[in-house]
Amino acid sequence: MKLRARRLAVASGVIASLLLGILSIQFAALLTAAAAPPPAPPVPLETLRQELAAERDRSTWLQAQLDELLATTDGLTAALSATEDQVSIDGLSADQLRARLNAANDQLASVTKLLAAAQARLAAINAAASGASGSSGGGSSGGGSSGGGSGTGTTPTPAPTAAPAFSLTLALSGGSVVATWTGCSVAGFAGYALVRSLDSEIHYPPEDKDTLVTTVTAQSTLSFTDSAAPAGTITYRVYCLRRQNNETQVAATTNSRQIQVP
Repeated sequence: MKLRARRLAVASGVIASLLLGILSIQFAALLTAAAAPPPAPPVPLETLRQELAAERDRSTWLQAQLDELLATTDGLTAALSATEDQVSIDGLSADQLRARLNAANDQLASVTKLLAAAQARLAAINAAASGASGSSGGGSSGGGSSGGGSGTGTTPTPAPTAAPAFSLTLALSGGSVVATWTGCSVAGFAGYALVRSLDSEIHYPPEDKDTLVTTVTAQSTLSFTDSAAPAGTITYRVYCLRRQNNETQVAATTNSRQIQVP
């Protein structure tokens, strides 16, 4: 009797353990299902068709771009072959052809810079003419600068016509250039500005290829030795500056003078 009761108790314990395990598994499954993200909604067939058509159009466009790129590559290859044939005919090496191309690019860049500088000067002249026509006073005949400046800097204005009495002469002294100019008598005298340029275009304030050699504030000082002048053909000009309306303006300028520096 005791053995049967013991077996029944063991069987009951095993069954209870199995039921507890099953319940634990179901509870864990419910928790996993609750934590899982909701299933993605099914994509409509019409949307899939539209996306497929879009991808087909994109593939067609990419194929057209690839064909155009291949055609361009073929053209470049043909041009390269023609260039090689021309090089063979003319007897030019690749280095010589590259040097000619670089020289042409440099000349084009120089022309572009000169054109930009000319456009900037034309805009400044137009602005100065507009300001002069709109002002009520007689205005000075020197700088032609507009009146809305900062009050402390130099206003970049077109240089006035060279004054006949204000002239410049150049001479060599060893490897230096001695610049000598005549005096400039203007009201509000601010100084002389000696500008050097590597080309025939020369401006004040200095622009491309221009260098401000010195600014002489003493009105009686009429010469300066430029010991830093580079070799080659150099252009010089002296600008007579004055202070008016809290601005530094160009009152007069000498003619441009060139000298060959060894």
